[in-house]
Amino acid sequence: MFMRLERLAYDKMKIFLTYDDLEERGISTDTTWTDVPVIDDMFQEMIAEASVELNFNADGPVVVEVFSIPAQGVVVIVTKTEEDYEDLEEPVLEWQLHSSPNEPLVFQFENIEHVIQMAKAVHRQHVYGGSLYAYDGSYYLHLEEEDITHLKKTTLVSIIKEFGHKSNKTIFSIKEYGKEVVGSNAIEKMYESFC
Repeated sequence: MFMRLERLAYDKMKIFLTYDDLEERGISTDTTWTDVPVIDDMFQEMIAEASVELNFNADGPVVVEVFSIPAQGVVVIVTKTEEDYEDLEEPVLEWQLHSSPNEPLVFQFENIEHVIQMAKAVHRQHVYGGSLYAYDGSYYLHLEEEDITHLKKTTLVSIIKEFGHKSNKTIFSIKEYGKEVVGSNAIEKMYESFC
């Protein structure tokens, strides 16, 4: 299991995990983050591992801030706090979850036919952008905020999910290990070529 670690101050450390790292730990992007016992256990284990490596004393109460980094993973900031929780036997994690409103979208499709059908449906909604990649037997459509101008993001996601699903792979790993099929305006080019 790979975590990128950084000590920010004597009482603060940063942990970066990709979505693949989280899945290996039993947390998927489809899992709601409301399953507190599972999340608490996972973060306490992760904090203990990071504490040993960074020589960070995480005994006592800590504040855990979780930031979603679009298409990459999560950054966890752990800060030791001076608040008094001496009546409690279990370690205390105080949660602060953050998400980026401009999260890029990455969708996975089983085959090129699903990509073509999606392009036809989305093109009708005046969405033309995106980039398309082939990786590990699947196709991936990457959309940025600027690709979504004429439609609500939730509406677009609903339409695309009829043909594929949101991917938990980062666009960086897809670009690095996959093959670029269409670099820009993928929806427009797929529509023009096949529809």
